[in-house]
Amino acid sequence: MRRLNVALIGFLAVGVAAMGCGGGAAEAEGEEGAPVVEMSAPTTQLRPLLDQVETDTRLVAVLRGPGQIGYLPPRSTRQGGDIVTTFTIQNTSTSPLAGFKVNEFWYDDNGDTLTGGQYRMKRPLFTDEVVQVTLRVPRNARATRSNYEFSHQGGEIAATEFEEMAEPTAIVEDGVLTEVVPEEEEEEEEAP
Repeated sequence: MRRLNVALIGFLAVGVAAMGCGGGAAEAEGEEGAPVVEMSAPTTQLRPLLDQVETDTRLVAVLRGPGQIGYLPPRSTRQGGDIVTTFTIQNTSTSPLAGFKVNEFWYDDNGDTLTGGQYRMKRPLFTDEVVQVTLRVPRNARATRSNYEFSHQGGEIAATEFEEMAEPTAIVEDGVLTEVVPEEEEEEEEAP
């Protein structure tokens, strides 16, 4: 008797669930009175979307795995309440670097981290491209030395210090042109 009750309750539960979900013999067979849903393909056209994209926009294959850069020794100066560090960096990898990032850490005499800054490039750093990166961190009187880490979206970067490098190229990010002004060369005085 108990088995019969469990079987009957199970059969009723399955029947009610099937009817509640819209299942039924009439709908499955597409008979009259049953709603028929027709599916259609999306009507979005790709060409008009591509025409709206700026003409200088392009997709590039970026480097995955370790990358290489070369850089000139950083210059740090005090400007108001900040320490401003400027790098000149060149991508020496075989492919562009996406998500290029520079982290700066300042330490005291005991090796404790005091402050730091970060720069992340919004567009890929192309092969052999030279850029100038400026980091600003709050000034701390106990800061005595700094350390820099370079990375990109695909992994770490091996950095090599160069003695000289080509002039940086202008960077356009968020529609704003950042003009790079080359350092003024010291004028040599003529000997009498």
